[in-house]
Amino acid sequence: MATLQPGRCLFETFALRDGKVACLADHLARLALACPRLGLDPRRLHLVAGPSSEAWAPILRKLLASANLTDAIVRLIVAARPDALAREWVSVRPLPPTPSEIDLFALQTRRDAPEWLPRPKSGPWQNSATAWRELKSIADRGDTEGVQCDAAGHVSEATRSSLAWWDGERWCFPAISTGRLAGTVAAQFRSIAAQAGRTCVDVAVPFPLDARSVVVLRSTFTAGAVLARRYQTTAGEVQWLPSSDQAEAHARLADLAAWRAQRFVSLV
Repeated sequence: MATLQPGRCLFETFALRDGKVACLADHLARLALACPRLGLDPRRLHLVAGPSSEAWAPILRKLLASANLTDAIVRLIVAARPDALAREWVSVRPLPPTPSEIDLFALQTRRDAPEWLPRPKSGPWQNSATAWRELKSIADRGDTEGVQCDAAGHVSEATRSSLAWWDGERWCFPAISTGRLAGTVAAQFRSIAAQAGRTCVDVAVPFPLDARSVVVLRSTFTAGAVLARRYQTTAGEVQWLPSSDQAEAHARLADLAAWRAQRFVSLV
């Protein structure tokens, strides 16, 4: 993750399943919104211009064949050239299975201060790479995530995911001030919860030990999100478990899955 690009860059990561991507327009819109920060005009970019199979299919077919993959995690990277134009390139890697639940670990790696707020998805991404390495040193499994806090000890995000939690009355999301990313699935989940009549708030707080449910949101998950199973220290001390009543969380996850299922675009 730290070797995305030697200098400043923007990137988006999404899952390709059966030649289709869920909510690709959301990823491209986020990248386009950040382009002016690198002095780039998103209208002049080839792949960022839109989810066009004509533009994407030849590139993806070649990359998938070279890597002997059918489904994949796709990464689009954009960086400025010295002539103020842009470099765009794409990479693929194997798409891991989505876990049914996730164990959360409290990481020592603090979320670094962002260059801009709201924070774009930008490289070299060294802080998150450090957090990812710390997580792998604790538990090298696919059903784990590391929770990063900011310098004040407030929950920011996970190494590869956004977080949200239900406190029994409202859905809570880490505040922009924590340095968290504007996650595409987090925005979708928040909109869906609001449409269901739930109150949604941004908060700057330590890990919510009184939360009834914690949701881990990641665009490469099959349905966009899964529930957290527990929250523990790096030494394995369990500090939080979900309540026995997960009805609200399950209902919102079902809503999210149904919403995303209607927003697949074919790229291959």
